[in-house]
Amino acid sequence: MDLTPYIGWIVFLHVAAAFLFAAGHGVSMFVAFQLRRETDRGRMLALLDVSAVSLITATIAVLVLLVAGIVAGIVLQSYGRAWIWVSLVLLVVIGGLMTPLGVGHFARVRQALGQKTRGMKPEDPDPVPASDDALTALLTSRAPETLLAIGGGGFFLILWLMMFKPF
Repeated sequence: MDLTPYIGWIVFLHVAAAFLFAAGHGVSMFVAFQLRRETDRGRMLALLDVSAVSLITATIAVLVLLVAGIVAGIVLQSYGRAWIWVSLVLLVVIGGLMTPLGVGHFARVRQALGQKTRGMKPEDPDPVPASDDALTALLTSRAPETLLAIGGGGFFLILWLMMFKPF
């Protein structure tokens, strides 16, 4: 089946999904930094919930991004070029680095606020809320900066590869 007449739409879908992917992660990054300024624990939990919902959008978007990107690569016969493979490997490596860092950081904050996390069983007792000093120490960790450096830097590197196709 020749999809060449639809390549504009396929690339549009790929780019739109990339915007949604970045937007979903942008909300989560904003939350990571905003938590440091917040003092009300209830509002902190609400911010964490906003982050979790935004990451659902990012997860759906990355799936669309991958499918549309793979189809575009096939239609445009790009798989003989290195840039597309480097882009795919970078996306996997960045995701592999960021997921445990981000999930771990937000799970530790939730537990410090006395809320169960995804990995806990329903019959497990609620975590004991951490002291204000312990919570502050957790919130001032460099996890948000590390996530921003890996994700932001990786995003722009992949964008450069996609735009300029250097090799």
